[in-house]
Amino acid sequence: MFKLLSKKNFFLLLVVIILSLFQNIEAQEFRFVVWGDSQFENPNTFEEIVKETELLKPAFVIHVGDMIHGYTYDINQAKEQWKKFKQQISPLTCPFYPTPGNHDVTTKEIQHAYTEAWGKDKLYYSFDYENSHFIIINAFLDQQFDTIPSVEYQWLLQDLEKAKDAKNIFISFHSPLYMNPKYDWKPLQEILKKYPIKGIFSGHYHIYDYRVENGIPYFCLNSSGNMDFENFLAGYGHGFLYVTVNGDKVDYAFITHGKVYPPDAVKPGESRRSPRFFNTDKTILIPDPSKAPVKMNVEVPIINRSNVERDYTLSWETKDYRWKFEPCGANIKVGPGETKKVKFSISGPEGNFTREDLPKLKVSAPYTTLAGDVTQSVYYFHLFNPPQTFAKYTNEKINIDGMDDESAWKNVKGIDQLYDGYTGNPAEEKTHVKLLYDDKNLYVSVVGDEPHPENLSAKAYGDIPLVFGDDDFELFFDTKHDQTNFFRLMVNPKGTVLCSSPKGLFSFKFDVKTHVGKDNWSAEFKIPFDQLNVKEPKKGDVWGFEVIRHRLLSKIQQSFWSLMQYYLPYQPEYFGLLKFE
Repeated sequence: MFKLLSKKNFFLLLVVIILSLFQNIEAQEFRFVVWGDSQFENPNTFEEIVKETELLKPAFVIHVGDMIHGYTYDINQAKEQWKKFKQQISPLTCPFYPTPGNHDVTTKEIQHAYTEAWGKDKLYYSFDYENSHFIIINAFLDQQFDTIPSVEYQWLLQDLEKAKDAKNIFISFHSPLYMNPKYDWKPLQEILKKYPIKGIFSGHYHIYDYRVENGIPYFCLNSSGNMDFENFLAGYGHGFLYVTVNGDKVDYAFITHGKVYPPDAVKPGESRRSPRFFNTDKTILIPDPSKAPVKMNVEVPIINRSNVERDYTLSWETKDYRWKFEPCGANIKVGPGETKKVKFSISGPEGNFTREDLPKLKVSAPYTTLAGDVTQSVYYFHLFNPPQTFAKYTNEKINIDGMDDESAWKNVKGIDQLYDGYTGNPAEEKTHVKLLYDDKNLYVSVVGDEPHPENLSAKAYGDIPLVFGDDDFELFFDTKHDQTNFFRLMVNPKGTVLCSSPKGLFSFKFDVKTHVGKDNWSAEFKIPFDQLNVKEPKKGDVWGFEVIRHRLLSKIQQSFWSLMQYYLPYQPEYFGLLKFE
């Protein structure tokens, strides 16, 4: 039997309940999630993050920007990408707040696509939730990179002042201006000290970085953007930030692959330090196993780029135990800045193997983080049978006019087919590539079949023209064949160029002319060897080489000569071979 409460006890209970309600109202507890870069680069990872976020039922989600590939002058292409992104986040049942990133609003055309997707008021804006104020800044407004233009800056100051009585203020912008030495962050930092800023969120660098300055937590996040390696404790991890707000108290947790970490699990500077300890994947080149069994000896270089001696463990991994290795693994010590080579004999069966079917050599070593945690640095040497092409020596003068009409070109056997990066199938239209060289220059002819040349896109403009957003041809040269450094050249049908090298953009010179024909378009390059920092190649010399074509009229717009593992051009370990004869 329940005992009836006396009037006194009843009123005491009522007071407790009312006070509890007032406390909950005052606390106004809620949770939200912050995502970093996505860009379609690892869609399975991002879509898993979307599902995990939905399971947590946050009040809303903020994305710090770079949601799509972007970097195009074709508004319809950008619209399709926004449609694809919205399908990715469709499992969300809570509000979503975008932050413009450079991939999202780089050109005038796709800035319009952004505002169509999210609204004209979403280029920069603010909103309130419970006791907190949220500010979304555009660091790329109207194609002004890595800055806050004066109009937006004045709006920011006014918005901060209007929100000064909020319990908490949070700010999101894509490019971490506070980490950019070219941007003077100090004036704004001094202003922010006057307000209850409880978190600043950014991305762009594809790292995890957490720091506290003047009592303000700063986060640089990456949800599924590409990285050279992945290890959260080393500052490179895919995941998302989970934020709990309770009154004026804010707690953070980073969730990555089902694990939950405190925000300071990674110390400031970890992402700058760790790459010396984490090597990127490489390849071991093998002859074509579809033509004959593989039998070869190799020397695998283990490079210690750190300043301490390290213990490396090498072990072969394969699903097909017809492949044999002698030895099957090794343990070695490598001193600071030292390279040691480990010898292996490899034998394998004849047959058709996909890249994923071929064995790989795992290389691991302990790594102690700045926080004192011990994790493993891991990378792989993948067996790889690269495509090959040849450069033929010539004494004939080559007139650079965009057409391979000199007699020297006629007897050159080159590349006649590129392949789409998703299926590996031949591209919709053929691309023909030939190479010649003399004592001073490398010559390259590229002809792309094009049944509708009148529809070619060549809109790139500005100091950094985004040629890869047009129809274009792209050439990559790993002149030292070190699977690390390369020169990149690209041209659109109007002859607009963009190039880069290990020294940066436009750091070398070359000649190129283009020509648009009735059923094709073509480009002819003259590239001085001294601009590539190499001497005249000798017969038998080998470079890494890649060809990429963007054809915007194709269903799959990017095609490769040598397929990249993750549909990217930045993997010199998967370049084909250019042999000089």
